[in-house]
Amino acid sequence: GDGKVDMAVPNFGSNNISILLGTGGGVFGAATNFAVGTGPQYAATADFNGDGKLDLVTANWTSNNISVLLGNGDGTFQTAVNYAAGTNPRDVIVADLNGDGKLDLVVTNNGDTTVSVFLGNGDGTFQTQVTYTVGNSPRAVVAADFNKDGKLDLAVTNTNDNTVSILLGNGNGTFGARTNFATGNAPWFLAVGDFNADGNLDLAIPNNGDNNVSILLGNGNGTFQAQTTYAAGNGAHTIGIHDFNGDGILDLVVANNGSNNVSLLLGNGNGTFQAPTNFTVGNGPKGMFMGDLSGDGRADIATANVGAGNVSVLLNTTASFPTMTLTGPASTTAGTPFSVTVTMKSSGVTYTAYRGTVHFTSSDIQAGLPANFL
Repeated sequence: GDGKVDMAVPNFGSNNISILLGTGGGVFGAATNFAVGTGPQYAATADFNGDGKLDLVTANWTSNNISVLLGNGDGTFQTAVNYAAGTNPRDVIVADLNGDGKLDLVVTNNGDTTVSVFLGNGDGTFQTQVTYTVGNSPRAVVAADFNKDGKLDLAVTNTNDNTVSILLGNGNGTFGARTNFATGNAPWFLAVGDFNADGNLDLAIPNNGDNNVSILLGNGNGTFQAQTTYAAGNGAHTIGIHDFNGDGILDLVVANNGSNNVSLLLGNGNGTFQAPTNFTVGNGPKGMFMGDLSGDGRADIATANVGAGNVSVLLNTTASFPTMTLTGPASTTAGTPFSVTVTMKSSGVTYTAYRGTVHFTSSDIQAGLPANFL
């Protein structure tokens, strides 16, 4: 609660999770470890009991369970409480699946063909799992509203089937039967965003066996168009989306655990992406975080490097994010023309997207333009 970004890193070999408290400027303190189940793979954080303090959950591969650790608000955590999952739980996400205001969990069970749903009680405890069939060797999961009915759906990557399963939500924490869409070879993680600004959610999926990324543009009804692929690094593993260059368009970043780097693919805004630019990190990057680690307003990247047993931090060095200024009279008389100048600059370059006369009409002495006017 000090306003500085911290990191939580699950440690598969030592059966604990490391907390690295941020000190500002992209710098982190020494790790403090908290015990969880056996073989933790991935973790998620949220406030499970509504006390305003962040809690943790880990998916534990070897012990076939999840561990929930309630936070004390000072960077420390209470003893883990475990809940049985399926075989080899791998990924875990947090979402309110039934709209009751209480956070729920979804876990992929990599050793069988299911995902587990744990509905939350709102006090930091969870109900017994309910499982849903997906594809073979499910690895990662996201929750989003793919058919725009106001209910959260699930998307799950199936590594051995080379597919992604879509399970449409019923709004009460249950889900319909899966529908599969083809990906590349060995899809691992996935990210959701509107890459072509059509109002429909799209998918970005790194294919570990093909060293590339599949983009599946959404149709807005829970179905997706055939994939388009873009090159990444060797062993494309984890993926994230963010606007890294401040142009208002979503970009992709992929952690490549075979080539020990991350690939940045800048978005064009129409659902396509530019060729990757690679940045070296530690050995075997798998987990990845995107956010402002240095407090300068730019999105940075941190990777958890399994081979090296450390964390790499890449600070964003974009020259400057776009700034907008507006100049004109503070007031005027109704019916009298006046001039307003809107100036946008990025990296010292001035951009002009609109010229001409604008006519305002209003019945309440106020007038405005749509947010996408520029």
